Amino acid sequence: MRQMTIRGLKLFFRDKSGVFFSLLGVIIIFCLFVFFISDLATQGLDFLDNASYIMNSWMVAGMLASSAITTSMGAYAVMVTDNENKCIKDFASSPIRRSSVTAGYMLTGFIVSVIMSILTLAFGEIYILIKGGELVGFPVMMKVLGVILLSSFASSAMVCFVVSFLRTSNAYTTVSIILGTLIGFLVGAYISVGDLPNGVQWVVKCFPCAHAAALFRQLLMGKAMDTGFANLPASSYDKFKLDLGVTYKYGDWVAEPWLHIAVLIATGIIFYAFALLNISRKRNQY
Repeated sequence: MRQMTIRGLKLFFRDKSGVFFSLLGVIIIFCLFVFFISDLATQGLDFLDNASYIMNSWMVAGMLASSAITTSMGAYAVMVTDNENKCIKDFASSPIRRSSVTAGYMLTGFIVSVIMSILTLAFGEIYILIKGGELVGFPVMMKVLGVILLSSFASSAMVCFVVSFLRTSNAYTTVSIILGTLIGFLVGAYISVGDLPNGVQWVVKCFPCAHAAALFRQLLMGKAMDTGFANLPASSYDKFKLDLGVTYKYGDWVAEPWLHIAVLIATGIIFYAFALLNISRKRNQY
């Protein structure tokens, strides 16, 4: 398993274009925000002294939720390539255990997702600092890193399950492009959740990775929002959080952080189990 994981990591980071396109969703979110969304988002927040800081933090949270899934998609390219080039048959006939091969693929996707998410966080924090904001404190940073682990676990599991059905590089490329483009909508990063139609809001709130986005927003935006809304009614603060997807409301119940954490853990376990079953079924054909 260790050797398979090292092999997968080397193949991923050696392909510079693959690394770039795995960050396509993050790049789209950043460019759209900087060139189009930023001014529009802060126009209606003149009553807040730190509106730019709040919205920049909102953008970084969306980038983090997106990077976990798109970068793991890039990491699983090696699994598709191995299947297409029949390398998997070589592994099947070698002393390497099939479980080690499968675990190596899965671990590669998870590790890549974590590494690229941390790099995205570093880039986002530098951007916030340059734009006049503040770096998050050490306790909050530790929590953010914990959410990155959970987000990467759930995201890489979902992607692994999807990729386990792909047999050709063309199919993989098509799916990765679609995913990289749509992920911003699915985590509420292009448009604030409150501005979406009610039906679409429910799609976002039921998408597992959007729960990671909510946790990232709560941690990265918390201090800035507390400062900005210190002298404003609590009802305005609550509505603002719902509109931006900092919190999700299901009927009359506002989701607590434990629900987001539970969804991410359950998603990771379920989808990794399904992916393992599907990959094992295909291995038995060789």
